[in-house]
Amino acid sequence: MTARKRAENIQETPVAVTAITGDSLREQGILSAQELSKSVPSLQINNSTSPQIFIRGIGQRAPFARFDPSVSVYLDGIFIPRPDGQLLDTIDVDSVQVLRGPQGTLFGKNNTGGALVFSLTKPNEEFGGYIESSLGNYNEQRLQAAVDLPVNDELFTRISVNTRRRDGFLQDATGRENQSIDRLSAIFQTRWLASDALTIDSFTFAGRTRENFPSYHCRIVSDDALFVNGLGILWPGDTDPNNPSAYRDNCEANSRESQGDLHTNQGDSQRQNKDQDELMFGLTFDYQLNENHSVKSIIGYRDATKYNPQTTADDGGPAEFLRADLLDDSSQESLTVELQFNGVLFDNIDYAAGIFWQDEYKSERFNTSNPLVGAEPIAFLGLASGQAGFDLTAVTDLLSSLTSLVPGGTIPLVAGAAPLATVQDFEIDGETFAAFSQATWHITDNFELTMGGRYTEETRTSYLETRGADLAEVTSIISSADPRFVPILPDMAALAFLGRWSQDPLTIANNILKERFPGDIRAPLGEARIDRRSDTFRQFTPMASAAYILPEDLLFDSLIDSAMVYATWSNGFKSGFQEPFGLDGLTVVEPEELENREIGLKIDALQRSLRVNIAAYSMTFKNMHLITVNVDSNNALVVGSQNAGASAIEGVELEVMWFPSMNTMINFTYSNNNYRYEEFMDNDLKSLALRGEFVPIDRSDEEFAVSPEVTAALGIQHTLETEFGRFVPRLDASYKSDIYLGLDRGAWDASKKDKSLAYADAYVLFDARVSWTGDDESLSIAAYVKNLTDERYDIGAVSAGDSIGTFTSVLGDPRTYGVELRKTF
Repeated sequence: MTARKRAENIQETPVAVTAITGDSLREQGILSAQELSKSVPSLQINNSTSPQIFIRGIGQRAPFARFDPSVSVYLDGIFIPRPDGQLLDTIDVDSVQVLRGPQGTLFGKNNTGGALVFSLTKPNEEFGGYIESSLGNYNEQRLQAAVDLPVNDELFTRISVNTRRRDGFLQDATGRENQSIDRLSAIFQTRWLASDALTIDSFTFAGRTRENFPSYHCRIVSDDALFVNGLGILWPGDTDPNNPSAYRDNCEANSRESQGDLHTNQGDSQRQNKDQDELMFGLTFDYQLNENHSVKSIIGYRDATKYNPQTTADDGGPAEFLRADLLDDSSQESLTVELQFNGVLFDNIDYAAGIFWQDEYKSERFNTSNPLVGAEPIAFLGLASGQAGFDLTAVTDLLSSLTSLVPGGTIPLVAGAAPLATVQDFEIDGETFAAFSQATWHITDNFELTMGGRYTEETRTSYLETRGADLAEVTSIISSADPRFVPILPDMAALAFLGRWSQDPLTIANNILKERFPGDIRAPLGEARIDRRSDTFRQFTPMASAAYILPEDLLFDSLIDSAMVYATWSNGFKSGFQEPFGLDGLTVVEPEELENREIGLKIDALQRSLRVNIAAYSMTFKNMHLITVNVDSNNALVVGSQNAGASAIEGVELEVMWFPSMNTMINFTYSNNNYRYEEFMDNDLKSLALRGEFVPIDRSDEEFAVSPEVTAALGIQHTLETEFGRFVPRLDASYKSDIYLGLDRGAWDASKKDKSLAYADAYVLFDARVSWTGDDESLSIAAYVKNLTDERYDIGAVSAGDSIGTFTSVLGDPRTYGVELRKTF
């Protein structure tokens, strides 16, 4: 393994790491990074409405360009900085290492949770390869192949391709099939033995994804949420102010109860597109200076385009109420250069040192929008009073004069109380420089001490162009199109409707805008506001560890063959960034810091037929990046990050591998992670929205979101040698405890009354597989079933009880099965 930038025996490395070979991935039927979370302790990977990787409860929940991941992914030493490209297929992978805990010294920033390190199978000096195909239910078709093509005795090449397609298993009422798979990728590698001392490796990766994210179901979390009954507003479709139900009905039209198994109803405007093209290039120079010292240079380039529009959030039902969309195509481009020095000093000090530089560019266009909503005069005056700069005396007089014109004595009011459109064009340029070093002093044959540190400096420059809806023009458009609408407050797009609620004035007004603006942006936009900001973030992350390998004479004549104990102190940080905050422009979120204290024990026993690795850790977080819901100066809801908290995470991880016989293998993993906030201060959303008052609330009693506290996995594999070939049956079981998915205080309060309003239930999944290999080892056939019991379980997404008042939940894969054929040559 290479967790410390050099090849080492995993049982003699004082790091909590899981290393899985390519053969083991194939034996378990693991086809993508996402499936690693079934068996690796403390690892949680979701791919619901966005890719999410969490280790020990630490990860990134939001999908936007401004958010860095908390778990980094590397492909042959190349850092993949964006979550969109991190969930790699295991195409031609020689090994994958999951490093748990902060890796802030050798791997750098944004490794607070840990790192996933993928290594490709390198070109071979002889011609050969394999071809593997698979067919399964939901029309799954997969083809994977690789071939080694040596050019001469010094230059070798390898080409590998992978295509995988599967229909979506979630049937939407619109006819879409969501949670589909459609991936095509290819890798071209070269290895040049330029001299006895110099090896040059390169790879080019090209990937194409054309999939649909999963659709989700909806249920109401709280009647007191702002957009349910908290603001006293009505939505398009409401015709009785005493019994507004359109918002609730919209959510419940997409509930699991109303839709039935594996069916959803998200409407025509929902975009589940997961379309992306990606190109990566890596070049590694490995030069052996002499027998004790080497230098390695790694150059990486990545270019990715995400094709939009894509819906990132809405209120959960088929109607076009609250919307959040990525518009136009988003670009990602990065160039990294790393120079490493490795070697041995004074015969007993191993060292790794180097410098790292990265330049990255990201862009995205984001639109949040809401329909025109309505209210009775009294409720409207209450809402307007929370908006600064409005003369309500004139409004009151006008409403009094209009009341006499309407039978029944009440006037329906229509207004842009929630922003009709906020369009933001956002670009980020980031440049990172780091210098690192780490040295291990082998004080004796059995005792070693490791110390290291990394200095990182990152400069981020952001450009933000924000355009909000021109509400005065909206007022003019609606009142000109239908004279029944009389302007009340043009700057709030507030109009009185000279008619009755039973005529559904909200639908009439919104249809006028829809006909005038039929595209994704349903309102005229005002003048652009330009924000530019540049900030530099600096951090030093030290580490130290001590490890003791028990002497052989101490273990002689015992059941233990080898044992190592270690203690580690390490630090990590996640970079600060600038973030768009509604109409208020750019705000700065400072870096978060993580300190980890860990002890571990690694044992081989019973004549090395049993391996037991245990790690216990305690981590403290400072300046945590927590996603909360607030309002901007225009009283618009904004979902964003803030340095809102501090926390402590404590846990234990266990990995066991046992060969009770030559032909039987048993794997068992377990993790128990206890998360608690030491500080988590937020603002009461209703006070902000209604009165513009900042009323602090303490949320430190809440649970961490997204990650389960307990995970466990058991795998049993047996080899049967027969005259007809080798049969290998395997059974895997994986367990996840319940997962809190709340976003705000309202979700937490609702979950105390009814856990199903903010939690994904605990679940157990069973996978079964049996393979046959012929006597000449060149042909193998396998049959598999994943989720054998057809369990229904959630893999996301979010419960919001204060603001939109809905819980949108995403189902994981149902039972899938198929057959595989593999031929080597």
